[in-house]
Amino acid sequence: MLQKNKMKTNQLHYLIIILLTSSLGINAQSLNGTTTGPASQGLAWGQTDSDAINFFNNLTSRPKKMLTAKDIKGTPYFAEEFKLAKVYYGGRFEEGKQIYIRHNAYSDELEMATTPYQYASEQILLKTKGVFCELEGVTYKLLPFINKSSGNPEIGYLQTVFEGDKYNVYLNQTKVFMKQQPARTSLERSFPPRFVDSQVFYLSKEGETPKYLNTSKRSLKKLFKNKSEAKELLKMKGNDIETLKAVFTTLEKE
Repeated sequence: MLQKNKMKTNQLHYLIIILLTSSLGINAQSLNGTTTGPASQGLAWGQTDSDAINFFNNLTSRPKKMLTAKDIKGTPYFAEEFKLAKVYYGGRFEEGKQIYIRHNAYSDELEMATTPYQYASEQILLKTKGVFCELEGVTYKLLPFINKSSGNPEIGYLQTVFEGDKYNVYLNQTKVFMKQQPARTSLERSFPPRFVDSQVFYLSKEGETPKYLNTSKRSLKKLFKNKSEAKELLKMKGNDIETLKAVFTTLEKE
């Protein structure tokens, strides 16, 4: 009897090892961008076929940072709604692969949803160089850059502002969490726990690692050979992104 039980136990262990090995092989194959069957048709409205579900699951992982306090002022998002996005997997986009995404600027993660009506999500776009997305005309790419504050190299999501042969301009949007600050005296104000916005532009010239770009008109003027042309151009009215697009479109032609 003991011998039979031992044989059954060994058989069970062997079966578990086979199942785990098969599962790991399938997952590795999916992440390497290779498939053995037809291409998935994506995540259309109401679609529940296994190919679409596998596509969604293979691009996701769980967020690392979670905040639960209810009295925090502000949110970790610049835009709280999930928006329809195009995901490029291995540098390639297939029609029908649209999903809904929003950028968590606190954890620097792209949260994913299957509908635009979700309030929260625990799935994020896989953080790897080969996976990026286009969201409302803006491309989010995971890139290295030299942090403005620390001067150290970092990797994070940069939004493409301008792409050219010589110059690339990016925007790094983050939210910094500040702890509650009680007033020390009756003359001081107290501050609740809150999110503080940070928006920094970065410039890559001739393919170098993006570095901090000072967007003041005086600093931008220094980039031009033709100072009179720069002076006229910088008279334009508009936000920073509009100005930078105009400036670097002109610089590309110098």
